[in-house]
Amino acid sequence: MKPGTGVVLTFPFSARIMTFPLCGFLYTAVLWMMFSFLPLHLKSRGFSDGMVGMIMGFYSISALILMIPLGVLSDRVSPKKVLVGGAVLLFIHMAGLRIAEAWYAFLALAVLGGLSWAIFQTVLLALFLKIISPARRGVKIAVYQMGSYLGFGIGPLVSGSLWGDANYVRMLGFAVAGAALLIVLVLTLQDSDPIRFNLGDYREDLKQPRALVFLVVWLLYATHFGVEQTSYTLLMRHDLGFTSVQVGLSYLAVGLWMAAMAPATGRGFDVRQSVVWLLTLGLVVSSVFQSLTAYAQTLPQMIAVRVLHTTGDVPVILAMGIMTAAFFPQGRLGGHSAVVYAVRTLGVFVGNYAAGLVIPVLGYRGAFVASGVVVLVGSLALLPWIRRVLHMQAPSS
Repeated sequence: MKPGTGVVLTFPFSARIMTFPLCGFLYTAVLWMMFSFLPLHLKSRGFSDGMVGMIMGFYSISALILMIPLGVLSDRVSPKKVLVGGAVLLFIHMAGLRIAEAWYAFLALAVLGGLSWAIFQTVLLALFLKIISPARRGVKIAVYQMGSYLGFGIGPLVSGSLWGDANYVRMLGFAVAGAALLIVLVLTLQDSDPIRFNLGDYREDLKQPRALVFLVVWLLYATHFGVEQTSYTLLMRHDLGFTSVQVGLSYLAVGLWMAAMAPATGRGFDVRQSVVWLLTLGLVVSSVFQSLTAYAQTLPQMIAVRVLHTTGDVPVILAMGIMTAAFFPQGRLGGHSAVVYAVRTLGVFVGNYAAGLVIPVLGYRGAFVASGVVVLVGSLALLPWIRRVLHMQAPSS
């Protein structure tokens, strides 16, 4: 049967599905090889905390420029071709970072990296959601997310270990090789057939009250990612004196824990068929332990508090993937995945920028405390709205 015709899968771990988490793993591993130590590299070049926050923020905000058009494009043309373009941009971005010196060069490269990041976060997920059936959707999305979790853990460990014997620029040579391999792997993905529809259909989909609540919650929650990107490695290196390998080990422990948690969380959703409990528990746990990160002193303490923090992250991230698939029509998932990720990206940028402002006043620890408090208070304020509106079946009028 032709690709994109919606073949029903009876076994969620088929070769067709596993190619997607493999791509997610490789992309995330390469990205976090670069991301986890980029703030430290920028500081070593003499950039201020404010400039570091701006450069990190450009990865987020630059993706917003073309994110939604790229998502709509992936509905109307071959998503696979769009993903190949994203892999090529990643390769150029990694190669460029090896020779960048001036601040404006890092900003320009952040634009390319942000576009690549946006393509893989939106189009890869949208293509995956298009080719799977609704049966056992929670487990399937959890398997997809496992690839990214493992990449998030392994990428920083590899770069931290390599940096012990080399330097950041030399380490990026391995990231360039990984980006080249990703281009080859993307070429093996199953594609989907494009469809035709009116652009106004997207607007009607987004008018659903549950879609609006979903996006508001996602925006609030995503701010903590921006704080982590800007502050986490600097907290461990500057305040706690961890080595690069220890920093990598902290990422690895968290990534492995998230990957191990994901299938059980997915099965839990398949049984309950409700995202409200995933969000409620996840938001509270994630925000509380985001603040408590500031009080970790040793590597075991840091690993323990971040594992507990991500015990909240996993159900929230899974719920967001499930709601994206359930709330929007399958044929328009490219554009809507882009909208969802654009909102996430805006939240990350706010976190990046806020961290750059807060760190000079409160330090790296204070940035984590403030981040957790903001998400916790905001989540509790939104909780009645979440419980009333976020249901898998659209409420009747």
